[in-house]
Amino acid sequence: MQSYNPFNKGINELKTEDLAALRSVCEGWYIEYKQEISKADAIAKSISALANTYGGWLFYGIKEMSKENSVAGEFLGIDNIDVDGALQRIRQAVASMVSPDCRYEVKALYGPCDDLQLPDDKAIICVAVPQSIEAPHIHKKGLIYRRIADGSEPVAENDRHIINKMLDRSEQIKSEYREWLEEDPELSKGESGHPHIRLMITTNPWRAPRTNFLLSLDSARDALGANSDSFRTIPFDTFYTSSRGVIARQCLNRDPISSTLTWHIYRSLSSDVSIPLNVISGSTESLSTLLHNHNTGRRFSASLGNSKIEWAKLVDLNILFHVIMGVIESHRALLQKAEWPCEFGVKIKIINAWRTVPYLDTEFFLEHVEKNGIPVCLTENCTNPPGSDPDTFIQIKESTSGDSEQVKVAVQTFRVFIPIAEAFGIPLSDLLLKEFSEDNRVGSPIYDSLITAGKHAASLSKKNQH
Repeated sequence: MQSYNPFNKGINELKTEDLAALRSVCEGWYIEYKQEISKADAIAKSISALANTYGGWLFYGIKEMSKENSVAGEFLGIDNIDVDGALQRIRQAVASMVSPDCRYEVKALYGPCDDLQLPDDKAIICVAVPQSIEAPHIHKKGLIYRRIADGSEPVAENDRHIINKMLDRSEQIKSEYREWLEEDPELSKGESGHPHIRLMITTNPWRAPRTNFLLSLDSARDALGANSDSFRTIPFDTFYTSSRGVIARQCLNRDPISSTLTWHIYRSLSSDVSIPLNVISGSTESLSTLLHNHNTGRRFSASLGNSKIEWAKLVDLNILFHVIMGVIESHRALLQKAEWPCEFGVKIKIINAWRTVPYLDTEFFLEHVEKNGIPVCLTENCTNPPGSDPDTFIQIKESTSGDSEQVKVAVQTFRVFIPIAEAFGIPLSDLLLKEFSEDNRVGSPIYDSLITAGKHAASLSKKNQH
């Protein structure tokens, strides 16, 4: 997909002085200047036209130099007291007058700026519109607008061939996502029945303007490796290139030919993480022996017996929360290195999980089991949430509060871990809602118990290795 960015940075990173670059940028395919905020009808027309064509930028408060030289001439600005209303008008115009509504990002850049002669009571409103994968977007008037070369105004499109190309563009992107979802990790014959979690992370799926970033082995190693100021629990030790980006694996003290924790980082900074799950199989009696070192092992074994289960295949999820937390922290570090927003979409695919029973060494899980019975995964593979289009991915937003980096990581980790737990029959979102409604203390007992279970499982694993 084509894109254009006169600033080489995302809209969230823009500073008022960056707008000086527009003095050499003409109106046309990718740029539209407006001296003042438009009426809702015109806003919808401009934004939908950019989305239908190649994407681009719309600026309110800028006057072009002349009709013959349509670069930014005067930075007149919008009165500060009118900015909030203007932003609201933009949101309402797109939501009510464009079908389907467009993806866009908007930001107000305030004066004073001497270089632009922008006073302290004025602001420039910037709207960044990616080329849409959901085109064509139809204006409330029933027209499909697009931008034409050096024209200052969008025009209505009546050419069926051009409209079909918009539809083809949408289908191509959706087809790429479907192929990605179907591209499960290749396992050896001996591993073919082993449960895995596939964590698919899509970064900037709508192709919004971002700072240019070149993914390299060094940048991937810095983001995913262990360092002294990190609380990451899964440092990767092996890195190499692939045709689509970089592969990171955790091979220390393991056979590197076997299936291990593997992270494919694509050049788009989207990712595909394959996580092998620890499995314990056996009779209820043997499982009781194997779990006796876990804090809730005997109670869980008793629950298996009470449910008349004679043999079970347990999927040990105790260390998984730690693994997900390490993935989230490392992915955030990669986005921060690229100077991109720490937001992304996630889809979970659980592979080879038929007739498995989850196990979490936590009080909340045992209470759930003792009240509701043993959960059993009834499908071989499970995708959560279902669907393959970009808009079916769970959107993991960045916290806008003044939380510490560790708290931000923990919040996003919960957002990713919840659909995994629910796919295995653990109603984690309901349990969290109940916890928050009953307990107003700082912190989360569920979070604390997941952290404790992970640390305990890791210590047991080290003992077993020795």
